[in-house]
Amino acid sequence: MNIRQLQYFVDLSETLNFTKTAQNFYISQTAITKQIQCLEGDLDIPLFHRSKKSVSLTSEGQAYLPYAKKILEDIDLSYKVIEEYRRGKRCTFSIGFIKSLDDELLLNLLQKIKENYPLIHLQYQAYSRLELLHLFKERKLDAIITFEYPEIKDENHLLLKKGHLRKYYHQDCSLNNLKLIYDVRQESLENYEIEQTLLKVCLKEGYAILHDFIESNQYSKYLQYQDLDISSPISFYYHLNSTNKILQNIIHLIEKG
Repeated sequence: MNIRQLQYFVDLSETLNFTKTAQNFYISQTAITKQIQCLEGDLDIPLFHRSKKSVSLTSEGQAYLPYAKKILEDIDLSYKVIEEYRRGKRCTFSIGFIKSLDDELLLNLLQKIKENYPLIHLQYQAYSRLELLHLFKERKLDAIITFEYPEIKDENHLLLKKGHLRKYYHQDCSLNNLKLIYDVRQESLENYEIEQTLLKVCLKEGYAILHDFIESNQYSKYLQYQDLDISSPISFYYHLNSTNKILQNIIHLIEKG
């Protein structure tokens, strides 16, 4: 059994005419007859009743016909899937991102990827700084979205947004009388949660140095801030790989804005 034999069988089940089926495939009637006989031999069942005046499906042929069509549909689908994979339209792509990232920026980017490449199985997850950089270094993530750190500053990346750092403190307090309880740049505070930090700031326990997008947080209405002359770029980091088509597509999508 082969694909051609199934194609001949399905076509002949519709034309019920060996000559017409032969014309549809630009081969001889003898070749069609031989291939149908081979298929019947492989299946060990008669597929057609033949007479000098007519051709018709046997009961076995009628029973087998939907399965033959399904096989051909699956084969056609498999070719389409492979072609989509080659073009970077169907595959699995994993993106890691730093905890407490700008949620609006993250949602917009992921949504844009999903809208433009709906067949991609997009995996995404938040990580702590150390875990994120480790997974990226080990190439267990296809790309990461994070702030600029010394460990990855020389890696291939595309700038997504350039913000700044600010000192956040309670609006009823003077910054001069507060102690620093959190600095987003400090690795020693790796596992500190932003929500917990903001709650402490709201309870007047001290001030925190955070990214400027924090002001969209629910606690920001209780806070005021002082700008620092320190930029806080957020970038899409990736490993250069000319064979990863979906990565190339996503890079192009980001560059288009």
